[in-house]
Amino acid sequence: MALTQLEARVRGELTKSIAELEHAPSIAELASRSGCSIGECEAALTALGRANALLLHPGTTRPWVVHPFALSPGSCWVEIGEKGWWANCLYCALGVASAVGGDADIFTRIGGERESIEVQIRDGELIADHLLFHLSTPPRLWWDNVIHACASFQPFRAEDDVDKWCRRHDLPKGAIVPLERMWLFAQDWYGDYIRKPWRKRSAAEVAEVFERHDFTSTFWSLE
Repeated sequence: MALTQLEARVRGELTKSIAELEHAPSIAELASRSGCSIGECEAALTALGRANALLLHPGTTRPWVVHPFALSPGSCWVEIGEKGWWANCLYCALGVASAVGGDADIFTRIGGERESIEVQIRDGELIADHLLFHLSTPPRLWWDNVIHACASFQPFRAEDDVDKWCRRHDLPKGAIVPLERMWLFAQDWYGDYIRKPWRKRSAAEVAEVFERHDFTSTFWSLE
C-alpha cells in the first residue's frame, strides 16, 4: 500500500515529536507540525495504521506503537541523557538508542522473566555480556499481532536457556542472533529515522537489509 507524501510526513513528524517530548503529541499539535488540518492528520494516521506503518489504539487515531517507540509501558526502558522512552522489545530499544543517538542505558529482563539486566551504548558501541537475542515470531507474521511479536523477542545468555524458555512457555524457537549483530542491524534500520525524511521501505528493500546482515534463513523470509 503506497503512502502519500503527507502520510509519510505525518509519520516522520510523529517520530521526531516522540523523541523530543518522550510521548506522542496531541493530534492538533501533530497536525500543526505536519502542516495540515486535524482532519487530514487523522486521515493520515488511519492510512498509516492500515499500512502497518504504526499501530493505533483500536477504533481511534491515537498512536499506540510508533516503532521503535512504545507509547505505553513495554518490556524495556531506554534512558539517554535526562530523557527516557519505552520500547516493546530489546531490538526496539536498540532502535531508540540508534534513532535518538548518544550514550544510552537500556533496562530489561532476561527472557522477560525475573533477572534484570542493563545494556549500555557508549560512543556508538554496545556494552553487554555476550547476550543472545531470540526472535520467536518470524517477520512475515509480525504484523498479525505486533504486540505479541515484540513480546516474543527476548534476550538470553545461552541457547540452552532459549530451548528451556520455549518449552516452558510453549512458544516456537525461531532465530537466535548475537546482540552485537542486532545492534548493527538497529543502526542500519533506525539510524536515519529522525535525521532524514521518513518513508516506508518496500518488501524488496526490507529483504535487502536482511541480506546485508546475513539474515537469510527461511525464518527471515517475508513470504
